[in-house]
Order: sequence, then structure tokens, then C-alpha cells
Amino acid sequence: MNARLARLIILGIAGTMNIGAQEAATKSPDAGADMDSTRGLLQQWSSTQRLIASERADWENGKAMLQGRIQLLKISVEETEKKIAEAKTKLEDVKKRTAETEAEKIKTREATEALVAVAPELEEGVKGLFGRVPGVIQEKVKVLHDRIPKAGADVKNITAAERFQNVLGILNELGKANNELTTIPEIHDIGDGKKAEVKVVYVGLGQGYFVNSSGTIGGLGLPSDQGWTWKTDATIAPKMREVVEVMKKAIAPKLVELPAEIR
Repeated sequence: MNARLARLIILGIAGTMNIGAQEAATKSPDAGADMDSTRGLLQQWSSTQRLIASERADWENGKAMLQGRIQLLKISVEETEKKIAEAKTKLEDVKKRTAETEAEKIKTREATEALVAVAPELEEGVKGLFGRVPGVIQEKVKVLHDRIPKAGADVKNITAAERFQNVLGILNELGKANNELTTIPEIHDIGDGKKAEVKVVYVGLGQGYFVNSSGTIGGLGLPSDQGWTWKTDATIAPKMREVVEVMKKAIAPKLVELPAEIR
């Protein structure tokens, strides 16, 4: 609108100047030259105005683009700051977990060292028990027993877990056997230098009894550090035969009294 008004003003001025020029031409011989000079100045002014308008338009467009870029940069900066904050949070979490893991490692190492320190004593205790349990139980735990390191052996390549697995495995079997009645056939000395197959009943791990097939010879056994020791006792034979018959379910369950000795 302003450009159109400017053009109208310029045309009006030019028309007025043309009229004045015509009048002046009749009065002065230099009037034509002045009119040409004025027309040239007006053309230059008009061209300058168009250039100014074009530059202003370009500047406005450039300004809008810069503002858009600035806004995008602000958004990018905010997102970057958010990611940085999230990364810091994660880093702190990792540091915390790392510290907790290190603390757990220290506790585990201390616990392992404590276990390793007591392992030899436990192993010696279990090996001492091995000779006092019935042969049938020894067969069950022999593999674990043989894995126990011998005195003075190099144990650097044996973990605490492996050593305690052996000990606990043996103790577990002994615990079960100590709560059971175990019946097996064995060859025993029945007197006068004679040996015969007898039926043996182990009551847990602390007491044993035997009776021959005819029910005429019986005996009592007890554990010791050198193994089980047995002695014949003819008075036990009839009662032990009843026990065997009950365990075979050949007769109805009944209470049978037997002598017991505790060491």
C-alpha cells in the first residue's frame, strides 16, 4: 500500500514538473536540462526505495529463519540436558550397585576364608566318624570320604564349596542312617573260631545286634575308633529272631526288649 502511494506521489510530482518544464522551456533555454536531471534523480530515488523494500523483505525472512533455528536449538539443548541428567542418574545408580557388589564380594571373601579356616577340623572330624559307622553306610559315603584331602595335601585347587560339599554330604547320609533300622547279612565270628552268615540289625549308628539263621546264636555290637566290636550273647538270639521276623513282616509288629549299651 505504501509503495503504491509513493508511486502515485512520484507520478504527480513528475506531472507537475512536466507542466512546469513546458512553461519553463518557453522562458529559459536551460529548462530542458534541469528537467532531465530531475527525472534522473526521481528514478534513482524510486530504485533506492525498491532496493530498500527488497532488503527489508530479505531481512524479515532471514530473521524468521534465525528465530526458527534458535527455537530448534533451544529444544535440542533441553533434550540434551535431559539426557545428561538421566545419564548422571544412571551413573550414580551404577556406582551404587558397584559399591554394593564390592561390599558383597568382601563379605563373601571373608566368609570363604572363615570356612576354609575351619574346613580341616570338620574334615578330620568326619574322617573320625567314618570308622565308627556300619560298613553298609561306609559304602554309601565312600566316594565323598575319598574326596576329602589327606593331611598335608595341597588344597589350593580345591574350593571351600567342594570341601564343604563332601563334609555335608557325609553328615547328611549319617544323619539319615542314625534315624533308621538297617538290616543286612554279614559274616560274623560266632564262637569257637567259627564264622557264619548272620542277620545284622543296626539301630541308628550306635547299636547293632545279630542272630544266626537258626536263631540259636546272637550277639551285640558297638562302634569304636577301630570299627565295630561284637560279642556273642545267647540270650539275645530268641529276641533278635523275633525282631527279624517283624522286620520281614512275617509276624505282627510287637515290642521286643533288647539290652543296650551306650559309649
